[in-house]
Amino acid sequence: MSEQHPPPGTPEYLEYGAGSPLAPEPAQPATGPRRSRRAWWVGGGVVALLGVGAGAWAVMSFFQQGAQPAEALPATTVGYLSLDLDPSGGQKIDAFRTLNKFPAFKKDVGVDSVDQLREKIGDALVSGSGCAGVDFDRDIDPWLGNRLAAAVVPVGSDEDPQVVLVAQVTDDDKATAGIKKLGDCAGGGQTGVVVANGWAIVAESQKTADAVSEAARSGSLADDPTYQKWTDAVGDAGVLNAYASPDAGRIAGKKLGELFDGGGMSPFGISGGDTEAYSSELSVQSSALHATADGTAPFSDALSGFHGGAATLRFTGDGLELAAAGDGSSPELKDFASATAGGLVSRLPADTGAAAGLSLSPGWVDRRLSGLSLAFGGGSKEDLYREMSQATGLDVPADIETLLGSGVAVSVSKDLDPEAVENSADGSGIPVAATVKGEPAKIEAVLDKIRARTGDTTFLGSDSSGDLEVVGPSESYRRSVLRGGDLGGDGTFRSVIASGSDAGSLIYVNVDAFEPALKKLASGGDADDIANLLPLRAVGLSSWIDNGVARVSLKVSTN
Repeated sequence: MSEQHPPPGTPEYLEYGAGSPLAPEPAQPATGPRRSRRAWWVGGGVVALLGVGAGAWAVMSFFQQGAQPAEALPATTVGYLSLDLDPSGGQKIDAFRTLNKFPAFKKDVGVDSVDQLREKIGDALVSGSGCAGVDFDRDIDPWLGNRLAAAVVPVGSDEDPQVVLVAQVTDDDKATAGIKKLGDCAGGGQTGVVVANGWAIVAESQKTADAVSEAARSGSLADDPTYQKWTDAVGDAGVLNAYASPDAGRIAGKKLGELFDGGGMSPFGISGGDTEAYSSELSVQSSALHATADGTAPFSDALSGFHGGAATLRFTGDGLELAAAGDGSSPELKDFASATAGGLVSRLPADTGAAAGLSLSPGWVDRRLSGLSLAFGGGSKEDLYREMSQATGLDVPADIETLLGSGVAVSVSKDLDPEAVENSADGSGIPVAATVKGEPAKIEAVLDKIRARTGDTTFLGSDSSGDLEVVGPSESYRRSVLRGGDLGGDGTFRSVIASGSDAGSLIYVNVDAFEPALKKLASGGDADDIANLLPLRAVGLSSWIDNGVARVSLKVSTN
């Protein structure tokens, strides 16, 4: 079906062809004292105003991204989440085309045009604020633009992080009056506001709003090299965009240190003898978080080594993608960064219904379990290994690393029958398998230990070829997996897996492949839920490292 692009100025009308997704629940009316209502304006208002303009996607400036809230924030901004109701390119059309495929959109949203959607959400959010004298059409719609953001900005000599809201405005004077009216209602006029050059900065105090505005004039977030590096790395901006600066790790580490500081703090602010034992345990855990026996603090070190990152949610023709990019130098990431998983999954039969893969580096078990023993009680890793060996009958960590090799992929055939799974006494014949890349002879020796301990000879059935060992309950499916195929070249797979054979880890579900099973479930009374699943084609999550940049992509494609 060809796309019809409306001329500039023409309202965009929603087509109810196949329906749409679940709408957000209406905001609940605010309750409590005046102070809590002001907190709604600065805290809950971040969410409220972000949603007020939902659906207001103009056709003008179709291929331009336009001014962004980052221009009104200082370069010192620690965290940033923006909503762009007028993204560049064809995302506006892609969004409505995608959403219209889901029946719940027509049922739960129930509007015929973008303007109606904007007004409906705006009215719901304004009424939820508890400000009876505020009208969306009169007091907000005339000045509110299409781009908004919530940000965490260090303010003052102690760099105390403050949450602020930035909103694009189309009329500075009307915005000043409208925001003041909201502030008077929600917080007795105590809300801080600066409106200038097409942007409104809203904070909990005027001092904070002034400080943020002044700092932005000295250097904006939009011009900051680190912000530009990570937002460029994540690719085309979408409807939602996020950024975390390198300082985010340092500040998070500091806050965690304060949270777990055992210095007399009672958990959850509760005092009294009933919490003494818990506080003692909290203190032990705190010491584990803060430092090991050699004086290092692995959790704090990991956070302080954070180099920043960015993420975006964008519509992509037949679906949507959540993409993220960040520093890939962390040792924790490198343990799972090889392309083994991508290779294992890509060689699976093309009719695979679902698969998940994970790459593993030599020594990963020892490194991960060492951190685990530290986080849970401070015992030595040797004690942990001894306990695990006694419980499993395995030589820990050596047998675990042997069993999983350099990577493992779990796959399910599209012929999986839920009824057969439910009725099977021992799982025999179920088309599911795990493929391990490693040394089959050594893997068999570990499997024999497990078989001897559990008595399981069905699910632990195995076949091997070359450096591949396939384990699963169905002999025919195991052999099919060993023969392999070209799942990596399948169009449905490629529609949701961005990295292909380069993935360090991935999860893939071909929803279309399980449509017969879904329709069977629909006959059992879940018809509405199934109807909103059927428009989905596939879902995929993949991660990989590219030239030192760690990347994650979650994609959803539709029919």
